[in-house]
Amino acid sequence: MLEDLAERYDPGATGDQIRADAARLATAVRKLRAAGHLIEFLGSTFVPGDEATLSRFASSSAELVETAHRLASVPVERVVEAVSLPKRRQT
Repeated sequence: MLEDLAERYDPGATGDQIRADAARLATAVRKLRAAGHLIEFLGSTFVPGDEATLSRFASSSAELVETAHRLASVPVERVVEAVSLPKRRQT
């Protein structure tokens, strides 16, 4: 599976609203997985200063990530392939 980053702008959004969106995305992904689709919700990061939210998914396609957003009634501006690097080990 590929990793995808879904980006959206949320002017005026609060942390509570972003948490609710994330819960709806997780529910939508569970429904898609139950239907046999390859997708996993990896979490969201809210950047209040930029009024942006970035949500990470492992999926078989960007279209599937867009479908999850539609099912969850969560807007999305764009979905792009991403690469997550492991955290640096502290010495």
